[in-house]
Amino acid sequence: MEWSRNDLHEQKETGVRSNASEHVTLVEVLELTSTFEEFTAAIQAAARRLEAEGIQDLVTLQFYATPGSAEVGALLTFADRSRIIEHIDMITEWEEFERFFGTVKPIDVRVYGKLSAEAEAWVRQFGVVSKAFEDHVAGFVR
Repeated sequence: MEWSRNDLHEQKETGVRSNASEHVTLVEVLELTSTFEEFTAAIQAAARRLEAEGIQDLVTLQFYATPGSAEVGALLTFADRSRIIEHIDMITEWEEFERFFGTVKPIDVRVYGKLSAEAEAWVRQFGVVSKAFEDHVAGFVR
């Protein structure tokens, strides 16, 4: 693998280098099974705890919704696919995520990047993975 001056600068600044081909992004559509207000309170509490205590390789967590809609969208990006199952094992023990999981039901998941076998089995248990794009072709992360 060749390194550019920018790669070396980033590694010097952060001590970490990002490799886009190792990233995995989950794009989710969830059906609300509670009120919008209950969902909002639950995901905000879960997001706060994840930001404070979650694995550092979860680099993006974004939820989008329109009040009054029955669906919400989510984006999760992991910098290291090998840490996804660690993330799942951790959050399934948290009260905040039990509350969050009680407010939504997965409808559709698209996977961008290759999941570990264990993480793939966990995600596919819900029967909502509509598409998976495993092979990274081009791109970068900053």
